[in-house]
Amino acid sequence: MLNGNRRIILYVIAGLLLIYGCEHFLTLKEISAQRYVLHTITEIKVLCRNERQGHRAINAAFARLKELENKFNYFNPGSELSLINQQAYAQETAVSPEMYQILELALEGSRISGGAFDITVTPITRMYGFGTGKQQVPSEKKIRTELQAVGWQNIQLNPDRQSVRLLHKNTRLDLGGIAKGYAVDEAALVLREYGLKNGLVNAGGNIYALGKNRGQNWRIGIRHPRGATDNIQIIELSENACATSGDYEQYFLDAKQQRYSHIFNPKTGRPANLDNGLASVTVIADTAGRADMLSTACFVLGEEKSAAIPGQKFFYKAD
Repeated sequence: MLNGNRRIILYVIAGLLLIYGCEHFLTLKEISAQRYVLHTITEIKVLCRNERQGHRAINAAFARLKELENKFNYFNPGSELSLINQQAYAQETAVSPEMYQILELALEGSRISGGAFDITVTPITRMYGFGTGKQQVPSEKKIRTELQAVGWQNIQLNPDRQSVRLLHKNTRLDLGGIAKGYAVDEAALVLREYGLKNGLVNAGGNIYALGKNRGQNWRIGIRHPRGATDNIQIIELSENACATSGDYEQYFLDAKQQRYSHIFNPKTGRPANLDNGLASVTVIADTAGRADMLSTACFVLGEEKSAAIPGQKFFYKAD
């Protein structure tokens, strides 16, 4: 049993700690900025005492995002990714550290998912018209022809030379299913380099949460795939990430009002939503890059086949 004096001392200490903690959170300033980068509205939010430091960190993080966008942009003929697509079948092509890392991560996702995540599905994506402005439903014959160049095994990495080789002449890489997540992780690293411990990087639903939001986990709303503003789930993040893949942002409708999503099954060449009826999948993982690729993989696999995929998952069926 504590005597009276010791009990009073402990109460005083606890009270002082509580006051200090409240003052600590009250002195933190919230600074945020939004910019269009990575082909989406991206927001960076930080909590800090030094407002100037916060703005400098956010600007540096956005600069890093823009740098990576320029490297990974499929549609920019001068990007590093485009140079790989142009050269890497004819010759082994040396790549930057960032490119090698993201390709390694992409192949890890392909192995984990049994090929459901595959950055070589590009010919199928373009055949349906995504990214071209001429959306259409191709014939089965055209699909079979294009599938000959699809397969993550057509990517060969050389760790000694930090290089890549494409093993089929028509194989093309598109990092759209992983680039945002990878870039978000890099932006979070920049914030840490500036000494910031609490913040949020959100690139169109690819989110990494640093630390806490004034002592509490960051609360993230998962958008209803058929509602403009409604959330269907609230999740909490702290030192981890989430990403959502769905059929509700990039899609088109045919004459029968059938929805064709931009996420394809690499084995069939069909939009994944046609086979599993999913509208969206959200995955929580340790990094935004991993969450990004695994949410895509789970959207392709469907709920039942995604059981072996790591990470907490939330599935939502189409209405």
